[in-house]
Amino acid sequence: MIRRLTSKDIFVIKEMPTGLEEDYVKRIVERLIKEETLMGYFHNEKLVGIAGMTIFEREAVVLGRLRTHVDYRNQGIASALMNTLQKEAFHHPQISWVGYATEEYNTAGNRLAPHLHMDLEAKVVSSRVSPYVMKGQNTTEPFERVESADKKTTIETYWKKNEAAFFPYTIYYPLSFLPILSPAYLNQVELYVNDHGGFMIMKEEKGASYLHLKVFNEITLWNKTMWEMVNAYASEEARTIWIDLPIQQAKWLEPYSHQTVWHLYGLKRSL
Repeated sequence: MIRRLTSKDIFVIKEMPTGLEEDYVKRIVERLIKEETLMGYFHNEKLVGIAGMTIFEREAVVLGRLRTHVDYRNQGIASALMNTLQKEAFHHPQISWVGYATEEYNTAGNRLAPHLHMDLEAKVVSSRVSPYVMKGQNTTEPFERVESADKKTTIETYWKKNEAAFFPYTIYYPLSFLPILSPAYLNQVELYVNDHGGFMIMKEEKGASYLHLKVFNEITLWNKTMWEMVNAYASEEARTIWIDLPIQQAKWLEPYSHQTVWHLYGLKRSL
């Protein structure tokens, strides 16, 4: 049986053995149950698997939080949970895309995609860089900060020129397209542009303090002025710089960063 988990299930969620030394889901399960959708798979009334979904900008759903009891693996539990969540997601009429990201080496996570009828939409390299490790290579004219009223239009214009396979919405949550971008999201973003490109920065707390950097194009990625600004900002608040890039661009950062390769899978709503 699969059903939505509630606050009454918190104890059994925390007690379910997952084989993970430190399971962040158990640490934040109270918030997940309150703010998101978390499903549980029960075998003879015993919780043997969980998975969840997160809605972004009321149009994109990312599946995740997948955990299986150590004694019940390879029994189709993960697939059943993710299929249930995918169907639940498309019950919302505004949802146009459902997907998930898994690390490249996660064999089980990658095998799930065909069962969900999802395609590989992008390979994303997440690089974690300490302040002042990167200096940049080229220079352009200075960047101008974009005020709140113009953020949405500017991002849409520059990102379409970029023609990227994904949009790094937040840390751990790339999307295969540029979503609507609500005022709440835009308020978190600092945006800088010039005639050659631009970049965005956001503060994020994901187990550590990060400065999430999003660049509009390869010219900006190599820009000395951008790195001076980003390094100073990250250093001031003792943040690690996190940047999501296509594999080709990420190779430049490989010697200077800790990198993780993610596979982004997705399915668009059928018309």
